Formats: sequence, C-alpha cells, structure tokens
Amino acid sequence: MLSSHLHQFVQTLPERMGAGALAICQSKSAVRLKEDMKKIAALPLNKQRDDSCQKVFGVSLQDLHQQGRTKNGLPAVVWNTVEYLTQHGLTQEGLFRVNGNMKMVDQLRLKYDRGEEVELAKDADVCSVASLLKLFLRELPDGVITSALHPRFIQLYQDTRNDAEKNNNLKELIKELPDANYCLLKYLCRFLTRVAEHHTVNRMNIFNLATIFGPSCFHVPSGFEGMKEQEICNKIMAKMLENYITLFELEHTKKDDENHACEELARIILVKASCEQSLPINLTRALEREAPKSTPRNKVQ
Repeated sequence: MLSSHLHQFVQTLPERMGAGALAICQSKSAVRLKEDMKKIAALPLNKQRDDSCQKVFGVSLQDLHQQGRTKNGLPAVVWNTVEYLTQHGLTQEGLFRVNGNMKMVDQLRLKYDRGEEVELAKDADVCSVASLLKLFLRELPDGVITSALHPRFIQLYQDTRNDAEKNNNLKELIKELPDANYCLLKYLCRFLTRVAEHHTVNRMNIFNLATIFGPSCFHVPSGFEGMKEQEICNKIMAKMLENYITLFELEHTKKDDENHACEELARIILVKASCEQSLPINLTRALEREAPKSTPRNKVQ
C-alpha cells in the first residue's frame, strides 16, 4: 500500500514542482514590475516624456512650423541662438571656428528636444551656442537649400554667363525655395553679414563664414565627388553673403518706395478733395484744367 502511494507521488512530482516554480516566477515578476513602476514614478516628469515628446533637432522645417516650435516664422532654436550671438558674440575671435563645449551643446540640444525653457545667457557660452546653431542646420533632413534645388544651384554657378545675369538668376532660384527655407536662409545670411562686418575683431570674414556654413546649408554626398561639390557650394554661400542686399533686400526696398509713393499720392488726393469742397466752383474747375494729366503706369509683363 505504501509502495503504491510512493510510486504515485514520484510520478506526479514533476507536475508539482512545475506548478510551484511557475508560481515563484510569477511572484518574482510581480515584484520586479512593482519596483520598476516605483522607479518610473520617481523620475522627473520631463524625463518620462522623453520618448513621446516631439523633437527639434533632425526635424524638417515644415514639421517644426506645424508643431508650433517656431518664433517669428523661424525655428525657435535658430531665433534664440542668433539673437544671443548678435548681443554677445559679434566680437568673439574665431566665432563659429572655435568649437564649444560638447557636453554643454548636448545638454542644450536635449533641453530643446524636451521642450524645456532654455536661457542661453545663463546656461551657455558664446562658442557653445555657435556650435548649437551649426548642429541644428547640419541635422535638417533636407538642408536649408533643398535637395530638389541643390543641382540647379551647382549648375548656375558653373554657367558661363556674366556676373550680373548670374546674380539675377541666383535671386530667382532662391525665390523658388519653400517659404520656411527662404526665410531661414535670408535670416541666416543677414546675421552672417553682420558677423563679417566685425571681421577685424572676430577674424571671420565672408569667405571664412562661407567655408563653415556652406556644409551647414548645402548637404552634399560623402567621398571625393562630394568634396569637389562642397567647394562649389561654399563659393555659392560666399556669393550670397557678398550680394545679400541685391539678392534679398533690394526688391523689398523697391516695394517700400512704391508703397511710400502710393501713400503720398493718396494724401495729395485727400488734400485736393478737401480743398475742392471749400473753394468756389469756378476756381476748382480752373485748378482741374491746370493740373497735369497723369499717365497710366506701364503694365508689368
């Protein structure tokens, strides 16, 4: 009798051990899960959001606009860094050529990616902010100069036409950039021309700046062919800085002059109308006869 019971116990022993082992594993898993939840709850809220928040670096300009990560029509990080450098960095010797503290740059990048408020005046120095700006431009997925228009910029530079015609064609080509890219390029070029104005102090003339920002604005392939193409892109960048007024500002200046002329004409008309109401009819008609006849403006083709 005892022998039969012992035999039955031995046969069911693996099943009994398996069930017990499973219960122990389940218990340990529950304990580990509970501990992990405690650790997550103890983390700062910003770190818990790291995986879910929308980043800034490596994101297209269009996506940044859609996410509201812009300021005055520009990526907020670009606006902040340029404003800071305009106030504190224009006379910094070797600006953009001397690299900043990489640990500080990584910390600033992480803050922007998390959507945290960044105070560059407190959290950074000039060289680190300059490195942060270059990093943002380099990591744009399609570059400031888009891949679709990139070959046409290269082709235009290699064209044998005279400089005046080249500049005009370059201006028209720049206008074909998407609005976000155009605004960023214009803002960046305006800032870099200001940096170049202080080249006797900061040692950064137009050609030095073009050598640094050519790779940031034009994304070229790697290898020997890419190196030759990059040299051309740097020269195009220098041309855009040298001719900034002609390429970006001149058209707006003309429009401002036209608007001013229109406003002046409207003021004259109002004054004339006011005078006509107060003058005798015969005198008003006499003035009309003596007034020069206006000619219609030539139609723009």
